[in-house]
Amino acid sequence: MPASVAPAAARRDRGQPLQRRRARARIAAMANRPFQRLQREVLVENSWHRYCKDRYTQRDGSEGVYYYIDMPGSCGTIPVFADGTTLLVRVHRYLLGGDFWEFPIGGMKPGEEPLAIAQKELLEEAGVSANRWTPLGRFAPYKGVSNEICHYFLAQDLEQKAQELEASEQISVHRMPLHEARQRIVDQDCSDGQSLAGIVLLDRWLGRGNRL
Repeated sequence: MPASVAPAAARRDRGQPLQRRRARARIAAMANRPFQRLQREVLVENSWHRYCKDRYTQRDGSEGVYYYIDMPGSCGTIPVFADGTTLLVRVHRYLLGGDFWEFPIGGMKPGEEPLAIAQKELLEEAGVSANRWTPLGRFAPYKGVSNEICHYFLAQDLEQKAQELEASEQISVHRMPLHEARQRIVDQDCSDGQSLAGIVLLDRWLGRGNRL
């Protein structure tokens, strides 16, 4: 095609600096694969989580920046005794300056398996071990702030043992009917979100025809 009749877009591209044309091509390519990580920078790190800064492609192909907490996950347990009762722990939460009714729950470290941590936390926080474990499901507790996934289990065939608390923990154990546990969790002025989610996952499991 003669240069005089070349498409206008092609003539404009040839007239632009090479660097600008490459930038346009890069953005166009990125638009075809949105929400892909380009780079991760760890800003703060400890044994439990990392505070990260990601560069990533946005929906329109432009580059975005996302700050978030990178966490391996957490595990919660709803223990149910043979008589249908359960137990809650009363936990003092330093960050919120108060006590909360909760199901036993704890965080994971890299490389740990959800069931192993659920078993560990039930023993340490509640002084209980279980011979039968059933996965109830999982959920994302802080999806805009963290990539954490919380796993929930139903624990049955329980054995009472002794708590194994750390110096940073202040936890008391309370056995009660399941309906009372539900009420205590829901009726708190500020409820524990992970325990609320545990009730929902248990209800979903029961709604599928399972029985305690």
